[in-house]
Amino acid sequence: MLQHSRFVPVCFVAFVGIRLALLLLVPTAAPFSDAGWYLNRAMTLVEQGSYSERGILTAYWPVGYPAFLALLFKVTGPSILAAQLANLALAAASFWLLYFAVRNFLGDELTARGAVLLLAIYPNNAAYVPALLTETLFTFLLLAACCCLLARRHWLHAVIAGVAFGLATLVKTQTILLVPLLAFLAFLDDWTIRNAARAVIRAVAVVAIAVVVVMPWAVRNYHVFGAPLLSTNGGTSLLASNNPSVAGDYSRDYSDNDPLYAQARFSVEDQANADKRARALAIGWIKDHPGQFAGLMPKKVFRLWAPDGEAEWFFQDTPFYEQHRVWFRFVRIANQAFYAMTLLLFPFALWKLAATRAAPPAYLGVAVVLVITLISMVFSGQSRYHFPAMPFIFAYAAWVITGFAARRAPGRDGVRD
Repeated sequence: MLQHSRFVPVCFVAFVGIRLALLLLVPTAAPFSDAGWYLNRAMTLVEQGSYSERGILTAYWPVGYPAFLALLFKVTGPSILAAQLANLALAAASFWLLYFAVRNFLGDELTARGAVLLLAIYPNNAAYVPALLTETLFTFLLLAACCCLLARRHWLHAVIAGVAFGLATLVKTQTILLVPLLAFLAFLDDWTIRNAARAVIRAVAVVAIAVVVVMPWAVRNYHVFGAPLLSTNGGTSLLASNNPSVAGDYSRDYSDNDPLYAQARFSVEDQANADKRARALAIGWIKDHPGQFAGLMPKKVFRLWAPDGEAEWFFQDTPFYEQHRVWFRFVRIANQAFYAMTLLLFPFALWKLAATRAAPPAYLGVAVVLVITLISMVFSGQSRYHFPAMPFIFAYAAWVITGFAARRAPGRDGVRD
């Protein structure tokens, strides 16, 4: 099946068809929580021309996704459906970006085909298309940047990669931690000091371009808050993830109801100072309770990687969900089984990378998984944070599966009409 010349186009049609059918036939709840916040900020940008909350300039979350929605609404008018269709277009583009990226960093056509097949039939990925959240846009930008890095044929590719990374940083601030590592691995031809020095220079150039992209937003925040920050929620996120209420079982890795959190006294009007207070309180708690802080780390990793299928939340609280609860539950269970099987292949891929002495670019997805995991060990390990890593997980899973199949059926790794 994978060898057929029409496999990728057919797989793409199925990818889009599944998501379009879900979007048009299955109603979702009105945007709430993070999604509601992003939508409201986008509307304010369109109507008032300012990134603000209740008339107060804000930077609580980075401007990237609300700005994307605002630009879209300038063209289409305010429309949740337009935002959802934009997500569909971004997801469709991510399909092809994953295909070309895998062909480059793992160097195998059948693996690339297997990766997009796994992505196409992954329920949780499909269910994010109707959600007004950052994940779909961020994943598109991350894959676009990786594709440009892997091309390496012209300086323009590095520039576009830097721009994509800068835009991704405006969507999720922690992206800036990924940029130097991904750029270094992509530019590293082999594990020699000479190549490492050259890769470092090129990676610094990509980081510099990303910094230039985010600089106007940092300057804006310097004038508003007195500091060149990208968001004002870093400290509150750290405190919500490290306080007495989350030092318990595996069911929670985040709490903003703890008395310690209340001491930060967050308000929109005083958000920058509240963020500083929250950061100081979190660091103080960590210093006073190093054992509890360390004990939270495996729990956060568990919460990050063990569960999946959280997109079910977007469909709850609707009459349609209540009428079809059994089917939603069935899909959630099937999704969890599918997710677990692909995730369990990741350690085998790590072994294969080491055993075959793979070139540094082959570790690009490993770097994404590693950085997301390390960030979640310090902050929060919510399951939706692994969403942008899943295309890479599927790439490695497909690599293991196609490698095993090739050993059992030699001579069948080509593409046929």
